[in-house]
Amino acid sequence: MDVDSIAAPQERVEPRPGARSCTTCAKAKAKCVRAPNELMCARCARLKKDCYMKEPVLRKRKTAKTTRAAQLEKLESKIEHLVNALASTTSSQHRLPSDFTGQPSPPISQNDPGTDRSAELLQTLCGHHVTESPGSSTSGEQSPGESTVVQTPDTIAAQIIDSQNLGVSMPEAEMLLDRYKRLMAPGFPFVVIEPEMTAAKMWTEKPLLLHAIVTVAYFHDLEVQTKMVKSLMRDISERVLINSEKSVGILQGILIFVSWYHPHMFWGQQITNLLHLAIGMGIDLGIDRVTSGCAGDWKHNKNKSPSKAPSLEERRLYAGTFYLSSMLASSFKHFDAIPYKKYLETSLAILQEAREYSSDSHLVQMVRVQHLIEQTHTIEAPSAPIQIYAKAFGADLAKLKENDPCNGHENVFLQMEYVFAEILIREMSLNDLLDHKANLQHSQLDELYHCVKTVRKFLDVFNSIPLYMYLTMPFSTFCQFGHVFFTLTKLATLELDGWDFKALHDTIDFRTAIEDAASRFENASKITPDGLAVKNESFTKWAHRVRWMKNIYENKFLSPAAKEAQFASHMHDNPPACPQSSFGTVIAVPGAEQQPTPPDDVLSGEFFNYLDENFWQNIGNGGDWDLATQWPDMSMT
Repeated sequence: MDVDSIAAPQERVEPRPGARSCTTCAKAKAKCVRAPNELMCARCARLKKDCYMKEPVLRKRKTAKTTRAAQLEKLESKIEHLVNALASTTSSQHRLPSDFTGQPSPPISQNDPGTDRSAELLQTLCGHHVTESPGSSTSGEQSPGESTVVQTPDTIAAQIIDSQNLGVSMPEAEMLLDRYKRLMAPGFPFVVIEPEMTAAKMWTEKPLLLHAIVTVAYFHDLEVQTKMVKSLMRDISERVLINSEKSVGILQGILIFVSWYHPHMFWGQQITNLLHLAIGMGIDLGIDRVTSGCAGDWKHNKNKSPSKAPSLEERRLYAGTFYLSSMLASSFKHFDAIPYKKYLETSLAILQEAREYSSDSHLVQMVRVQHLIEQTHTIEAPSAPIQIYAKAFGADLAKLKENDPCNGHENVFLQMEYVFAEILIREMSLNDLLDHKANLQHSQLDELYHCVKTVRKFLDVFNSIPLYMYLTMPFSTFCQFGHVFFTLTKLATLELDGWDFKALHDTIDFRTAIEDAASRFENASKITPDGLAVKNESFTKWAHRVRWMKNIYENKFLSPAAKEAQFASHMHDNPPACPQSSFGTVIAVPGAEQQPTPPDDVLSGEFFNYLDENFWQNIGNGGDWDLATQWPDMSMT
């Protein structure tokens, strides 16, 4: 082939800077061809028109959206710059000669901490920036081996992010975790926290669990704790409902949150929703059963790996989910507990045999007693007399006490479980009377008097709890107290032939019992648990509610003569002034038809509603005690 016949490669034309066409060609939307070094394009020269180049337009680029990583990097650089600048400024000031100001320079330890600009700035930025070693001297003289640890900008930035997500700084989280271990964990053996576990480690491994612990342990300031509760609810919703996260740590956090989700402290009842979330997550995690890949299936299908045996931690969680759901169902009968399956009994036997922790024996006994309690209120249409069932349940309770692996007399929570179970057994005859409106039989009369004595026993145990424990008691304790209060009200308002009110009041007086409970609630609000300055008036308001209910009872059931005597006694002890008491209740004037004024913070949940006329007639029928239906303008949000 001839070399000349080979086409030479076409030279690549470099793009011209600026605009590609002149204004005339651009307006006509015509092709603009300009020869090199020519002032006019070919079209304008042919048409004899002015040829002007169009000035290039500088377009503003859109700013890229800053990512969280970029924000963090920018924050780190700013903090690092400030630390370096302030450190250099401080060091240069200390290097000034002594004759520069005419006075000797004082030692660094004698400088006023309030004048340390770097400390103030860093304190404003991140709260905890400089940590002294445990052996550092308070006088400021640094001895050999002692050092001041200045955290790096990375650590400071991480602390800022943790504080925003957690609600408290990491040192505060360490303190709250320690408080939970000492004061609250003994009442909830279903989630065990290792003694050596730190908040920083837990935040890395189980962040939602730490979030729940610091929230429930921040009981000394109710206003701040309420905000933390909302933040925790958002965290749970985002993780479980939006991100579909499933883990043992999340389930542990939800159970702890439910166990200390006190309706008398937090409005907007969410305990049912939270408990259903816990039950659903337990099913998704498979902790409620042995996983499907059993040994028999694995032999037939070798591609499948054998199932992993449930851990003791998972067995505790399943037992805790059953306990909380069953407790809520037995106390208020507005919730269906998860079934007590053979797998749960096997898990309890394994926990009791393993004895990994001393609290496992307490756990096993609590769940077994709660299972007995659940059986007492789930009997439907009994074919035999109710007294036979009561005797059988009583015998089962006696066996549980005899085989108690831990000393129940030393554990106040387990002791209350035993007495509460006995109350529900004795209450079966009372409910049977209220349901069928039958005449009082001798056998039923004996059960009723035993029920009165058992209620008295429960109140004695409840009143023996130290006042400093009220803010740290789990929700189950208040559920039991609320149910016992209902039982006492049933007995105090029972109107049957053969029922002696005088004998009842000789054993336990309704008004006295309520006043004792109200007084203890008031005193509990003045206690400083763990040396804390408490800003939590929940029990003061609880005392107001209880006294309001006592006045409701007196207004409905006291005879006119008793009302007059009570009014005269009140006027003698409290000479005239104001007809309204300090607890927000109006004193009933003899002859005047009126209802006591409820407190302004009246509870909007299911605990107490004594304003429904049908409630007093059908108090044993498990009616709905929702105050919002009676006082819609006072329901709290």
